[in-house]
Amino acid sequence: MKTAIKETVAAQLIKKQRLDREFAWISREFKDFNTLEDLDIYNVERYAALCLGYVF
Repeated sequence: MKTAIKETVAAQLIKKQRLDREFAWISREFKDFNTLEDLDIYNVERYAALCLGYVF
């Protein structure tokens, strides 16, 4: 019984470490984006229209 619990705890620890690494990567990758609008602005057509003064 104790072996099964130890194996479960070890597996959960590994999963948590992997999840923490994923969230750290996501945080680093998207640190420039504050809102969903920031993500939309990086669309090429929308960015060009913004720079040229056009409105969609």
